[in-house]
Amino acid sequence: MAQMTSEYRIQAIDSSGKPIEGVIRASSPADARKRAKTLAQERRARIVSVDSKKRFIYRARKGDKVINGEQVAYVKEDVNAALRKVGFEVIYIRRKLFDFRFQLRIPVNELVSFLGVSAKLLEEKLSYTEVLQVMVTNVRHGGLKNSIREIIKDLKDGVDSRTAFTKQERVFGKHVAMMLGIASQSGDMTEIFRTIAQFAERDAEFKKSLYSALILPGVTMIALIAALGFYVLYLLPQMTKVFEIAKAPLPLLTRATLEFSTMLQDNITVILVTFVIAVLAFYRFVATEKGRELFDKWVILIPYFGRILHNTSIELFCRVLGIMYSSAGENIDTMSLAAEASRNRWIEKKIKTVAIPNMLQFGVELPIALEATKAFPEMALSRFRAGVETGNVKSTSTQIADFYQTENTYALKNFTDFLQIGISVIIMVAMVFLTFLSSETATISLSK
Repeated sequence: MAQMTSEYRIQAIDSSGKPIEGVIRASSPADARKRAKTLAQERRARIVSVDSKKRFIYRARKGDKVINGEQVAYVKEDVNAALRKVGFEVIYIRRKLFDFRFQLRIPVNELVSFLGVSAKLLEEKLSYTEVLQVMVTNVRHGGLKNSIREIIKDLKDGVDSRTAFTKQERVFGKHVAMMLGIASQSGDMTEIFRTIAQFAERDAEFKKSLYSALILPGVTMIALIAALGFYVLYLLPQMTKVFEIAKAPLPLLTRATLEFSTMLQDNITVILVTFVIAVLAFYRFVATEKGRELFDKWVILIPYFGRILHNTSIELFCRVLGIMYSSAGENIDTMSLAAEASRNRWIEKKIKTVAIPNMLQFGVELPIALEATKAFPEMALSRFRAGVETGNVKSTSTQIADFYQTENTYALKNFTDFLQIGISVIIMVAMVFLTFLSSETATISLSK
């Protein structure tokens, strides 16, 4: 998962003693200071401060009117200057120490509603700023309302629309925020807004379907393992104690199960510690850039399920490419964004390090560049070849995405049915095992 970033202001003094200022985005204060240090070394400057945005509460007076409010700023002096600029006399400004208003990702239905209504308003020939002004008074979600307000403020301050939306990626999601920023600079905002709404809805639908397909089998297996563990580790040893005291001969299955139970009990600490270490090591491995890339490369090799994940990554890539592709413009940034939207680091790296360099350095066409990555199925490549020949890559990308969406819908349903059958077979085997084990226990004779 891509890291969310926050905004930091860098203030520095260059070699001639002139103050300079800039804004960067970083994932943490330590990352911001590291990036600021690198930039300062490149420009031979001395860093004065690296400030993140904070929330301040204030009380101010204008004539007989006293107001209390909140303001997001880098430092207290910025709030003071802004209030005095509009004629207020500042009574106090304090840092808000406890701010529990987290910016959470808005629900998909709220996002789709926002995009759909915005598209309709754009059809009515309203300007983009007017659309945002209308939407900020009509949306119900508090986080979305605050984000739109900040976007409006940034646009009034002359901030690039792409940057203004990217700053709200915690609310919109990274790829949706990026596409909205690019869409606001394009000529056909209405259609792009509608398509982004379809992308967000489809993305959420796939996640929901995937989780639904996995959660029930997962819970069932955990419950089954817990039941077997209780029977084998506790109940069976208690039941057979009397036979051990009487030195009665135990049947083969019962004796083997008791030996296994004893082995587990004697080594439970080692087993648990090994399991925890393995899980933590796997998590640390996947958390690294190289580890995540290798994991995404291997996971699509899993029979059937891997093909669903692979097709989904191709679908997302083509969906974003179909939204943002321009037949008359530079599409390198579009391909890079589409690669990130695929949610597969291996495919993303192949596109960025093989396909895009081939297009830039050697001028090869899109299908040849994608074929060189060895990450795309032949069906997608053949459709891209037809799209390049007809000069309609944009609609071809959307058609490929629609095809894989339909295929994945049926494939995921079949996968769910297969999992349910598999779980049923495992439960049946477990029940047969417990039945035989109980039957053996009941036939043990103390007289022998």
